[in-house]
Amino acid sequence: MFVEFIPTEEDVEAIKGIMGISFEDDSKDPYIKTMLPLMMEAVMAETNNTFNIQADGTMRIPGGVKIYLAKAIERNTMKTGLKSRSMGSVSYSYDTEIPKELMRLLTPYKKVKFHASR
Repeated sequence: MFVEFIPTEEDVEAIKGIMGISFEDDSKDPYIKTMLPLMMEAVMAETNNTFNIQADGTMRIPGGVKIYLAKAIERNTMKTGLKSRSMGSVSYSYDTEIPKELMRLLTPYKKVKFHASR
């Protein structure tokens, strides 16, 4: 049974705090609310861990995962991954891959996945 993660206001505020966004600034709230479930799904796939998601879609997100989510979302909102830029007819290319330094934040939360041998 798959249950989708539904971020709470506390989750959004925690991510904003880590990103350094003022709590009064709600301009990025819709983006954060949209990205949190998508990023959390990727985290669950990467770690093979459901983080005790509840039937109502809420969960207690561990600190390292919150930092990962905030930095990954921040990376998507800024021009941090600019790979190349062209001047004629203006073309930008961004590196959307998450850096290995950020991926290391998820290492403590990885669960072993066993496969039956033949």
